[in-house]
Amino acid sequence: MNHSVTLSSNDDPAVEINPMEEFRAGVTATLKSWSALRAAVEGGWGGAQSQEKAEELRQHLYENFQGTTPKMDMYDLEDNLAIYMEEQFSVVLEDQSERQVADMLYRMHEACVKGDVTLARQAVETAQRTEAIKNAFPVQVQNTDDDDDEMDIASESISQAKEYASASLFGTAKKEASKPAQPLRQLGEAPPEQNKVEVDDDGFATVPTSKRRNRK
Repeated sequence: MNHSVTLSSNDDPAVEINPMEEFRAGVTATLKSWSALRAAVEGGWGGAQSQEKAEELRQHLYENFQGTTPKMDMYDLEDNLAIYMEEQFSVVLEDQSERQVADMLYRMHEACVKGDVTLARQAVETAQRTEAIKNAFPVQVQNTDDDDDEMDIASESISQAKEYASASLFGTAKKEASKPAQPLRQLGEAPPEQNKVEVDDDGFATVPTSKRRNRK
């Protein structure tokens, strides 16, 4: 799904927006606003490849929502977000924030498929506000109640959304960082087969527990 839709008003010429580019910008904004992911990356909890792991997560999400129907349902996405955070950043999401993230992504995608980019733009605006406050640097936010402002946003939305969606999530990754020993497991991909557990002389062995989340 990579169609454009046309917006028009009595005072302005028709302009086009690309809902999928707006959605990707919304995905980027949602990840930027996810405090658990930001803390993990800024704290380097994923090692030297922390920023790359965040970028990999974003790319996996783009691929999951590539068409009109996501590859994973919302509950599988919740589980896989939690698993990814635990495996790649050693973060156990006790706040269950993965549910909020998955819900937001699915609602944005459903709306953008219908040509409604309002929620995606709100996500970007929220992320920009938060980042501006964090950096103590003012950011100009468009007034969604003004028709002329809406048309100004729409006329530049494709390039702006594409630029925002392709920008680094949490700064520029260090180029000198070493490559991971093995490729990161993709979101939703089955975990690699574990090596056979060895039992010591006393008959003890460590048994790994399942990482799938229980829903209450």
